[in-house]
Amino acid sequence: MTEQLLFRNLMRITPGHLDEFREAVKSAINFVESHAPQLMVQTFIDEKAMQAVSIQLYRNSEDVLSHWQMSDAHINNVSAHCAVERLEVYGAPNEEVAKGLAPFIGDGRGFIMPPLTGFSRF
Repeated sequence: MTEQLLFRNLMRITPGHLDEFREAVKSAINFVESHAPQLMVQTFIDEKAMQAVSIQLYRNSEDVLSHWQMSDAHINNVSAHCAVERLEVYGAPNEEVAKGLAPFIGDGRGFIMPPLTGFSRF
């Protein structure tokens, strides 16, 4: 069993902010691809529904914390153009990551689902 963590973030794009949201996400993804530790990041957008989904795969909790620290400005820039509707975390994050996720879990927008079994191929 691996320590991997999979995040699925469903976002509601702020009306009138579609172009700004797109640019903020593209900038963030370019930064993450060059500097951050994620194994995979994919973002999908439904312009008609004004929603987007970001899926991120991390090796472990330390990589999540590293991403949060180094990408804070990019995360804030994206967040200026959307609201998180749902944050799903699959895996077993450490106490520090769980603490960072607590606001989403506390208000009902998020959950952590612990692993049962599985494998990854890269």
